[in-house]
Amino acid sequence: MSKLKNMRGIEIPRFRALSSGPKTLKELFGPDGFDEWAGRHQSFFARHIYEPTAFLWHEDEAITWESGYSILAMAIDDSVTEADVAPYEIIEFPGGIFLVATGDENDPSDLNETVQCMMEWIESSNIFEYGDFPKSGMCNMPNPNGAFDTALGIAQQQIYLPLKMRAQSGQY
Repeated sequence: MSKLKNMRGIEIPRFRALSSGPKTLKELFGPDGFDEWAGRHQSFFARHIYEPTAFLWHEDEAITWESGYSILAMAIDDSVTEADVAPYEIIEFPGGIFLVATGDENDPSDLNETVQCMMEWIESSNIFEYGDFPKSGMCNMPNPNGAFDTALGIAQQQIYLPLKMRAQSGQY
């Protein structure tokens, strides 16, 4: 049996990020939204060969996709200043350890099943427990509108659940 049950554990270091601040999904992704602004300022952002360097999370763990506020944070180059990103702000993303799995954003039951499997893995791990930041977990899209997703008729969403070591594990 697979120890990680087709999930992966990753460590994300601290990094400087452009933060949208708390916004509705319409304010983030709608016309004249944060994402559109970011698209016009691509030179600010750190690049990675295949993984996105942006994360979306809910401002409150009880908020759902359909309501409330979310934050989109995107890794930026060291040369970017507060003046460059106004009216948005630069934050230090705290990093941490995360359990990561992928679900189909177009299928809420698939996303729910994926998160449920992740939560069950955390509970049964005897090493980790659910972490502190962000309480809602976070997500990103590894290849929006890419050939793989188009061929399968899906929208891959990577889900990141924060982890921390259990006190009795003797580590950290």
